[in-house]
Amino acid sequence: MHLYKDQFSEIHDFPKVEKPSKVLVIASTARCGSHMLGHALHQTNQFGFPLEYVNPANLEEWKKRTGSNSLKEVLEAIQRRRTSPNGVFGIKIHYSHIQIFGGFEKVMQFFPNACYVLLSRNDVLRQAVSLSIAKQTGVWISGQEPINDNPEYNFADIENCLRQTILDNASWRFTLAASGSNYIEMDFDQARQNLSDSVQKIADFIDIKIARDKIPTEQVTKKQSNNRNREWAERFIFEFKKSEELLQPETPGLMKRLKGKVSRVLDL
Repeated sequence: MHLYKDQFSEIHDFPKVEKPSKVLVIASTARCGSHMLGHALHQTNQFGFPLEYVNPANLEEWKKRTGSNSLKEVLEAIQRRRTSPNGVFGIKIHYSHIQIFGGFEKVMQFFPNACYVLLSRNDVLRQAVSLSIAKQTGVWISGQEPINDNPEYNFADIENCLRQTILDNASWRFTLAASGSNYIEMDFDQARQNLSDSVQKIADFIDIKIARDKIPTEQVTKKQSNNRNREWAERFIFEFKKSEELLQPETPGLMKRLKGKVSRVLDL
């Protein structure tokens, strides 16, 4: 995967601060629309710049730029430069990124009293198709150079992406609820269709004031889906209906992973 180089540009830095007074975490899954929401929030200059700072590839680059291999030191360095003047730092964290911290307990230690926006998509199949395509092309964000211009339809891969996305969404809901975290849920399609109200909802949620004329009314990122996404989704539905497969609770590894998540949260 080619890096989203714009993430590291100093043009996005705010005047340096010692530490933020508030942290906003966009609790996300791959291809859920968090890039669009993060950029919309950034446009207001009131939410920091919520990006995937702990995405493994991004994190390695931040380590090089900060000269540290310590996750704590790297995040502190990012917070100093990406906290907006009102004291808010924003970050996107996919559920799969939690392991980079060493578990959700460590996430809570890194960001005490954080506010979470759990972003998901109602059309989870289209999300899974988008994920399958991105895995092949290497283009996760508009502007990245593709490593493959000709992705191929693969029923098994889309099915796996669908299962994993549903599991990650459920895991976020379980973890946030069981840990007593302060969070709200937001649907990507509704956020996209009424962007200004969605941004205002988040501002109200974390208790910050924001002028209405500073809130974007249209998304500032380019839509990536096209006819291929629709065609693959339709083909998947057609092929799935021909099978008799159901999501069994004893799917190999599924119950083990769920039990592990429960145990970790109960230990908090």
